[in-house]
Amino acid sequence: MLKSVLAAPLLAAALAAGAPSATAASALPDYPFIHASGQAFVFVQPNVGEIDFEISASRASPDAAVALIQQHVAEIQQLMSDNGVADSDITFSDVRRELRKGADPAAPEYDVKCTVHINVRDLGKWRAIMEPLIAKPDLDAFATTHGTTERKKIEQELIAQAVHEAQDKAQAMASGFGKKVGAVAGISSGEVKNISRSVGLAPSDIYFNSANNKRPQQDRSDLLMVGAMKMAQSVDVIFKIK
Repeated sequence: MLKSVLAAPLLAAALAAGAPSATAASALPDYPFIHASGQAFVFVQPNVGEIDFEISASRASPDAAVALIQQHVAEIQQLMSDNGVADSDITFSDVRRELRKGADPAAPEYDVKCTVHINVRDLGKWRAIMEPLIAKPDLDAFATTHGTTERKKIEQELIAQAVHEAQDKAQAMASGFGKKVGAVAGISSGEVKNISRSVGLAPSDIYFNSANNKRPQQDRSDLLMVGAMKMAQSVDVIFKIK
């Protein structure tokens, strides 16, 4: 959305009239300026991924529960080895053992859980890895993410595109008043908060209602999919006016 402001003389006149307050105006530059934003995005095919899940076992004996966890660990290690995942890309951690709540004291039951994290550096193996994992018993709380080894390069290119868009917007606004865009007086990756809020340019949709935005329960078959991911960058720029 186009954002613009031409300040200095107008600001002085507004202050003389008693509005806005001096407190709000103190965040504004004391020179004529144009405030413009730029955005850029691209859809990228990921080439790496991460898998997180939990192994859990419940048994009357804590030793029996631990033995079941160890069995699953050995099976997972073998599956990863068969698909070319290095041992260094698999982490087993946060092993917890506790008495199940509400268990009958005469017949106690113990819960043992282990957290697993796997880095997948070849997404060609993604389905071959995920299908056996989601089919195994005692594995739950799956979470997957995908990324790209070219992230830094792509982000730099997107920032450059966003900057050019902000410059074009600023020049178009300045030309409308017979002016030219001067030096850059401030730039931010994202919203320049003090300026934006002082002149009423903050977005109107920043409120997030968690009660109305609950994540739906995920279908495990969705974990097999590897789709393009959207990468985006935005900039907020303050230009002086010549």
